[in-house]
Amino acid sequence: MSQRITLEPVDEIPSDCRVCHYDELEEEAKAQVPLLIDTPAESEIDDADGSADAFEGCDLVKYTEYYAVLAD
Repeated sequence: MSQRITLEPVDEIPSDCRVCHYDELEEEAKAQVPLLIDTPAESEIDDADGSADAFEGCDLVKYTEYYAVLAD
């Protein structure tokens, strides 16, 4: 089963959101971050490899800027 995860840049960071820093993510998720930013329309993360689960506790990911984690 695939879950579509997208990362969208945000301008404001709410004080009550959970921020995950790129260097704290699991290796599978780290590999996906640049792909999700550069080609969001074509990117899907397969739950079987654990990548989608790695974003589960995050509202935002701090990479080169802050990105909202959205799951469909």
